[in-house]
Amino acid sequence: MALLAAAPAAAQEPEPVYQTPKRLSFKMDGLLREDWVENLATAPGVFQEDDRGRAQLRPRLELDLNKLVLGVGGDFNYSTDENTENINPNAPIVRDNYKSRDARLDLAFARLHAGFLRLEAGRFVMPVPLTEMIWDRDLRPQGGALTLDFRNHGALQSFAVTFLGAKGSHVFDDDDTSMAMGSIDAVLSAGEKTSVELLGAYIAFFDVDKLEPIIRRQNLRVAGPTSPLALDYNVVDLVTRFRHNGRVPVQLVAEYCWNTETDVLNKGIWGALVVGSTEANKARVEYTYASVDRDATLAAYGADDFLWVTGWDGHRLDLGIRAGGWSSVHGIGQLQRFKDSPRGFDNDVWVRRYRLEWRVRI
Repeated sequence: MALLAAAPAAAQEPEPVYQTPKRLSFKMDGLLREDWVENLATAPGVFQEDDRGRAQLRPRLELDLNKLVLGVGGDFNYSTDENTENINPNAPIVRDNYKSRDARLDLAFARLHAGFLRLEAGRFVMPVPLTEMIWDRDLRPQGGALTLDFRNHGALQSFAVTFLGAKGSHVFDDDDTSMAMGSIDAVLSAGEKTSVELLGAYIAFFDVDKLEPIIRRQNLRVAGPTSPLALDYNVVDLVTRFRHNGRVPVQLVAEYCWNTETDVLNKGIWGALVVGSTEANKARVEYTYASVDRDATLAAYGADDFLWVTGWDGHRLDLGIRAGGWSSVHGIGQLQRFKDSPRGFDNDVWVRRYRLEWRVRI
């Protein structure tokens, strides 16, 4: 009887910690978009309208080995336009941070998290919470990052110091251009459901004159549209985020940046108000205002949601409605003017852009 009783008891004993099963997860982001642009000046008194559609899938696999996470993912795009075709040789430019008909590696990384230390290497998601004035959220730094992250010390919810080095991080050719960044990110409690985040970052870009011509964009050139960039870009970026996580979450964002390598057209401001959530609530409204000088930052890496990355000011309103536990529908309107345009005739022309998007996250 003792032997019979011992058998099931032994079978119920927990396995040793070192035999914890591996966790493999599948995740995916998806996007369907229709995009309309109106009132884009191409010559004095001449205006252009355009519309296009885009479908994007970004599937990825992550293997969680306790302190070590390995990940790999792809980026698949198909658009009604071909943004790398028929480029004007006299003024070569692509406004997008993606190739409209393309399948490519999006992520391939290893992340080690041991106590307050986090190490990342490969092609990974940007670990520093920059706004899209500096870094498009769809781009991936390719290199390595070290973060020292301390949490839960009284009113200090977190304090993170990050050092990052990357090269060849764009979709288009930037294999000879690199970046180094250092940042400090502190989150302070300001009440039971309220916090304030303070972020300071210094981003240095190297060999920017070797960028592919189509992503030199609005930054100052040496002698014309096809020539290399004329300036260096060492950017100081300061961001404050106020968050209230009540029944209806609210977030305020204020950002100021400047390029220390020039005294002319070198500053940018970005402000946003976000009310609600398409995950915790049924709807979300986001308003953004920005004014970004021509050389405030390196235009190759900023958000491609706006028609120009630098040298502009304008407004964006984004209304999102939850369409299920894993998707949302967004209507987006933008007003934007190319305030630093060298052509002059379009400095005060307000371009209108409308978007309808279905976003999926699994």
